[in-house]
Amino acid sequence: YPLCALAVSDERPQSLGVAFYRGADSCVLVYDVTDPKSFESLESWMDEFLVQAAPTNPDEFPFVRPR
Repeated sequence: YPLCALAVSDERPQSLGVAFYRGADSCVLVYDVTDPKSFESLESWMDEFLVQAAPTNPDEFPFVRPR
């Protein structure tokens, strides 16, 4: 199964391109525990992924992330 793994930084997500995201069945988001801003950036990375990947059911897309 295609998987997209993203290491989140506190930078604005740079577009990695549709080809990188498209077709992913899930996405694992990780962050730097020594950088609080990277944790705060998780939502923007999720949003960017959903825009680029354009899954059929974005509200149900299986993200693996800290809560």
